[in-house]
Amino acid sequence: MTMQVDVSTNAEEFLARHGAELEKRLAEHNLMLALCQSAAARAAKGENSGIRILTLNDDDGLVVAAVQTAPHNLVLSHASMPEVEPLADALVDHNFILPGIVGPSDVAASIANRWTEKTGQAPVEYMDQIIYSLTHVQIPRAVKGRLRWAEEHEIPLVAGWIRAFSTDALPKVEQITEAEAAQKADEMVKARRLAVWDVDGRAVAQAGVTGTRDVARISMVYTPEETRGKGYASAVVAAVTETQLQAGKKLCCLYADARNPVANSIYRKIGYEFAGRSSLYVLQPKAGV
Repeated sequence: MTMQVDVSTNAEEFLARHGAELEKRLAEHNLMLALCQSAAARAAKGENSGIRILTLNDDDGLVVAAVQTAPHNLVLSHASMPEVEPLADALVDHNFILPGIVGPSDVAASIANRWTEKTGQAPVEYMDQIIYSLTHVQIPRAVKGRLRWAEEHEIPLVAGWIRAFSTDALPKVEQITEAEAAQKADEMVKARRLAVWDVDGRAVAQAGVTGTRDVARISMVYTPEETRGKGYASAVVAAVTETQLQAGKKLCCLYADARNPVANSIYRKIGYEFAGRSSLYVLQPKAGV
């Protein structure tokens, strides 16, 4: 069987060729599809998309795909077969610089191990996540309050929550600074992509929304310590999920730390179901880089 690696910076062409195959696993591939759709939109406006795409193909079609928008992590697709090492070899041959590798757990492990063999750049930290998806919401018990989009005067508040979420939920090398949190809060609030649960005019929990044209990805779910234990996290996730489905999304998905039983319990009670496993491998910088 012939194996071939193709390298491209054309996200629109990649989606035209492989998008339908990737969409068979919408929850697993939502991040890759979102990156490519965003890159294609930038390229259509004459902007630099900043994306690099590698595909490993055999006689039957796509085996595995890898996408990177430097300097961010490499994002991997599901693989149709376990032998994906030629993709890792091509990453080395084309001088990719990888801060980390994220994707379906088996694929990410294989690529990370091969990358280490070829470069000596070893993983120093990883995150084991469960991918959940949902097409019908199970509304939790009634909780005082209502869903609304965060308002501009709340940007400093939710910036603090985004930073706290980063500190609590992400590996150290993935955590963001106060300035980065402030920028993210500003962008998400103004784009109406950050929802809050409001009790008597006060935001008590948050959930962010990103994703693709077809899939809403719920993220940055956070409740400050002083308002925990009241059902606000369940309420905000269920409500923002329902709004996305009502707006026409085919499904909603989210990623949960496999080691966090509270979060996993919340999501399952709302109706989120297991859709896959994702691992993040964080790599040591190469000497001199």
